[in-house]
Amino acid sequence: MKSVITISVIIPCYNSEKTIGVCIKSILSQSESVNEIIIVDDGSTDQSIKIIKESFKYSNVNFKLHEQKNSGPSIARNKGVELASSTHIAFMDSDDQWFLDHILISKQFLENNLEYKIAATKYSSAFVSFSGEITFKKLLLKNYFSTPCVVLDKDCFFENGGFNEKMKYSEDYNLWLNIAFKSRVYLLDYVGAQNVDYKRPFGDTGLSSNLFAMHKGVLQCYESLCLKGRINFKIYFVLKCVEKLKYFRRKILTVIYKK
Repeated sequence: MKSVITISVIIPCYNSEKTIGVCIKSILSQSESVNEIIIVDDGSTDQSIKIIKESFKYSNVNFKLHEQKNSGPSIARNKGVELASSTHIAFMDSDDQWFLDHILISKQFLENNLEYKIAATKYSSAFVSFSGEITFKKLLLKNYFSTPCVVLDKDCFFENGGFNEKMKYSEDYNLWLNIAFKSRVYLLDYVGAQNVDYKRPFGDTGLSSNLFAMHKGVLQCYESLCLKGRINFKIYFVLKCVEKLKYFRRKILTVIYKK
């Protein structure tokens, strides 16, 4: 069954003057246009807002800029979704850029497969060879979804509580897990996004540089699922052990990348 969907892009922005222009250009250059772009400026003190406004001077796309005090990306994204008027949400980070057909491929899939609540393309540095339906059990072992690659049903976002505003790390993974527990989700075989500055997966600046905090965030996701009764204690214990092994692997890879 095919249905027409509309897409709002949500971008949290904080002091992103070096990358936000490229980010916006990649959205406006998509082979399939989005219906709306919502940027939530999270208390920037640089030239981000000026660059954002200049980027939309000659664009016909529906654009909203919401300015707020610095509150973190989860609050910014949640606010953006609240302001959205479309049926679906596409997430984007201010230091990332989309490849040409990200929206086209995601939208076509969702219009022809209404049973899926998430359709995501791949991130250039994520090294994921698999594509297809991602079950809850499969997602427990690996986060296949990079936030700038995800397009999801807006109603499903609200039904699952949005991004946990108390989490600073892995709040996106927490949301994907909660959605996948009750709904079907899919990873498309298309690389849809990359970092503007081509950051490596480990060891560079940004949130991904804090490996221990990321590790703790993933453990928090598992603990939350266990408390909700979505996984039992035995599975929770196994997942914790696996995650600890992954954490040490990431530390080793960080040393290798820095050489």
